[in-house]
Amino acid sequence: MKTKWKAIHLAFLLFVCWLPVQALAAAPVHLTVLHMNDLHGHIRPYIDKNLSSDTPVSGAAYFAGMIQEERSANPEGVLLLSAGDMFQGTPVSNVFHGEPVIRIMNHLRFDAMAIGNHEFDWGLEALDRLRSLAQFPFLSANVSDGSGGGLPGVKPYVLLTRKDLRIAVIGVTTPETPYSTKPANVSGLVFSDPAKAIRPLIKDVRKQGAKFIIVLSHLGLDADKRLADRVRGINLIVGGHTHTVMNDPLKVRATVIAQAGSYGVYLGVMQLKIDPKTGSIVDYTARNELKRVFAAPNTPMDAQTAQIVDEYENKVKAEFARVVGETRVDLVRRADGESNVGDLVGDSMREASGAEIAFQNGGGIRVDLPSGKITMEMVYTLLPFDNQLVTMDLKGKQIVAVLEWSVASGSKILQVSGINVTYDMSRPPGSRVTAVQIHNEPLKLDADYRVVTNDFLAAGGDRFQVFMEGKNPVFGDPIRDAFTAYLRKHTPVNPQVENRVIFIQQ
Repeated sequence: MKTKWKAIHLAFLLFVCWLPVQALAAAPVHLTVLHMNDLHGHIRPYIDKNLSSDTPVSGAAYFAGMIQEERSANPEGVLLLSAGDMFQGTPVSNVFHGEPVIRIMNHLRFDAMAIGNHEFDWGLEALDRLRSLAQFPFLSANVSDGSGGGLPGVKPYVLLTRKDLRIAVIGVTTPETPYSTKPANVSGLVFSDPAKAIRPLIKDVRKQGAKFIIVLSHLGLDADKRLADRVRGINLIVGGHTHTVMNDPLKVRATVIAQAGSYGVYLGVMQLKIDPKTGSIVDYTARNELKRVFAAPNTPMDAQTAQIVDEYENKVKAEFARVVGETRVDLVRRADGESNVGDLVGDSMREASGAEIAFQNGGGIRVDLPSGKITMEMVYTLLPFDNQLVTMDLKGKQIVAVLEWSVASGSKILQVSGINVTYDMSRPPGSRVTAVQIHNEPLKLDADYRVVTNDFLAAGGDRFQVFMEGKNPVFGDPIRDAFTAYLRKHTPVNPQVENRVIFIQQ
């Protein structure tokens, strides 16, 4: 009997000793995923009146300070990721082709970056230089050359380890890139279906021990939701491209989706608890996942990042501080119709080229400008892309086709000059243009008109392929130069919305 009780007692002791060890082994892994997207070169604080009228937002020194604080709170469990479009967009970044941003990202020890469509805006040679400067991998699983090989030095995924948890980060780039950058910059490249590219990679990384799968996506929110629905095995999608401010992440099936706005105004801070055996998410930040970056006096900032910013700013300060004009009203963009700044840009293009009609894509006008003095820096920020004027001959019927595609695109209404158009939105797509006037005269379908646009649209950008049919094309000055010359001649400007684009809703 004593032997029996001794055996029972021993078994009990072994069980008690064994239980904490097993509980410890099964404890969820605490992972912090810090993420940004669509910085577009915004490394210096600026005023956004929609957020605050007196306190600047963004600024690399300030989001760097937030990153350092978050990293110190979970030093062994942090990932820092970018979902792309980090470089193109501000004067200081554009002049140096993204070099200051890369230096800041290196200093902050980014773990990976997905390639966005605007990473191609300066051509493949510039992209390769940025990649060579980066101390972290550029990722894209769905971009290849004509023979099926990937971009030089660009990886489809990277494997990382945090707290003994093996993590795969897979990058994808929007298939719309050939239409959202200058087509010549991506000539010969193939942008394939992200879902088809990701599925085999998930199997590959699983075989290599990955338990947790992150897709670093430059596809846009709607495409991310479709991806989560189509592809099993993705735990987290860190997204970009649509500049969506997602304070509360979404969940599609078992996949959590997050995105952190744009321009460095927010830092995404996703806190996760992950089952180390299955890789499944036990808990995550379901609300208020974004932290706004304010450049207030008492806000923590990183001095070394501030030094990098100052180094590049000082090189261009004198030129960019030069006043080139003045506006008596705020210059305000509008994505779905005519805007006063769109009218102003269009008028400058038409005056510089001598064309009868000007077309400018609204997406090429990147910021609003406040009333007052306009500096060269503000011009670069307003028109950051290195686009040139292209003047061509188009038939009246081709102009109607351009206008029909403009309204069919919904959020990409062309800004115009020298022309008035009326759309009847109750009519089916392809027949919504009901009236067009050129200098107060009805458009003649068979007549030739001299039209000016930019080289992005002239090459079929935003799928405006009709521009590629233009005759007698002539390349002219950069749009920034045309706009600056117009300001100097006409300042102070006072542009008003003139009903150049009218919508009839029935």
